[in-house]
Amino acid sequence: MKPYLLKHCPPNPTLEYCQQLKKKIPKKCKEIISQGGGSTIDVGKWLAKELYLEHTAIPTTAGTGSEVTKFCVLTIDGKKTTLEDETYIPAAYVLDPRLLMSLPREQTISSGLDALSQAFESQWSKNATPESKNYSQMAINLALKNLLSCLRIYWKEEFRMNMLLAANFSGRAINITRTNICHAISYPLTEWYNIPHGLACGLSLEYFVKKIAGIDLKDFMLYLNLPKFEIDRERVADEVLKNEKIKDCPIKITKEDIINSI
Repeated sequence: MKPYLLKHCPPNPTLEYCQQLKKKIPKKCKEIISQGGGSTIDVGKWLAKELYLEHTAIPTTAGTGSEVTKFCVLTIDGKKTTLEDETYIPAAYVLDPRLLMSLPREQTISSGLDALSQAFESQWSKNATPESKNYSQMAINLALKNLLSCLRIYWKEEFRMNMLLAANFSGRAINITRTNICHAISYPLTEWYNIPHGLACGLSLEYFVKKIAGIDLKDFMLYLNLPKFEIDRERVADEVLKNEKIKDCPIKITKEDIINSI
């Protein structure tokens, strides 16, 4: 029996979507192979765990590092929900930069900002350890050196490979620390305004990297030229302040911080 190849899952997959897909998996199947972005790999994780199957992840974006994380993010009852279990970690993964060569500019930016957000949030997290700091620092260095190169010299595989490694290291880092403020802000932005996850993280990244880490990303972010969105910042801030993630930040997060960041 061939492995079940999972591709082209929708962004922000729902639990209902996964449950319907589960019914289509042949009973004699022994392995799930998920080839795609973080959402596709998350669906593969859920299916593999539910059906007690081996799971091989092949990322086609360089963002979540989902191929090494214990997290599975699904939309449940209209809210993005992070499920956590060591068994979600795929048994194997493949990093192939050739699969990223045709990735459009917006998706390259969005996934890259996700990796960078994970890395910075892990770096300053109250849960950080020497191991997580090592992973997150490697991810930060790789992302800052290679994301812009992916946009300027898009035909060179080495920059895409370096971004795959940045995402992978950021995933290993948040396995230890989890994410915090930028991801907490991203959830209502994605749920309410349909802003892609990485862009949603990236909107607040410059502000908090400056405030918490003392690093100025202004020129870096200017080059990325992120789109503008109409956002009810007061409503978003009120929602974010309810999120437990912000407790892992090294500073007290205020409503004014959240409003100013987006």
